Amino acid sequence: MRVISTVGAVVVFIGFAVLSVALLVVDWDPWTPLDVVWMNLLGIIFAAALLRVADIQARPSESGLVVKNMVRTRTFAWGQILGVAFSPEGDDPWPTLDLTDGTTYSVMAIQHADGPRAHEECQRLRMLIARWTHFKEE
Repeated sequence: MRVISTVGAVVVFIGFAVLSVALLVVDWDPWTPLDVVWMNLLGIIFAAALLRVADIQARPSESGLVVKNMVRTRTFAWGQILGVAFSPEGDDPWPTLDLTDGTTYSVMAIQHADGPRAHEECQRLRMLIARWTHFKEE
C-alpha cells in the first residue's frame, strides 16, 4: 500500500501539472491562468492525501503502540489496550483496539484486504499486547 500510494501521489501530481500546462497550450477560451493555478493546487492536495495514506502505520515500542491513521495519530500505553477485535470474515475493513476506557480505536495499518497477511499481523499485535501487558505487571 505504501509503494502504490507513493507512486500514485507522484503520478497525480505530475498528471495535474501536465494537464494545467496543456490547458494553456491548447488555449481553450473558458480556461484562464487562475484555472491553471487551481488545477495545480488540486494536484498538490490529492498528492498530499495519497502521501498521508502511504504514512498509515502501527508502530510498537516498549512504552506502547503508536497508531497513525489517515487523520489522527494516537499513542497508547500497553496497559490501555485490552485486546484486538478483527473479523475473520471481513465484516470490518481493519482491526479495532479495545481500550480500558470502554472505547475502541481502528488500526488502519492492517487492512482486511491483505488477506492472510492481515490476520498474521493482527495475531502479532495480540501477541505484543499480551507480552507487554504481562511484562508491565511483573
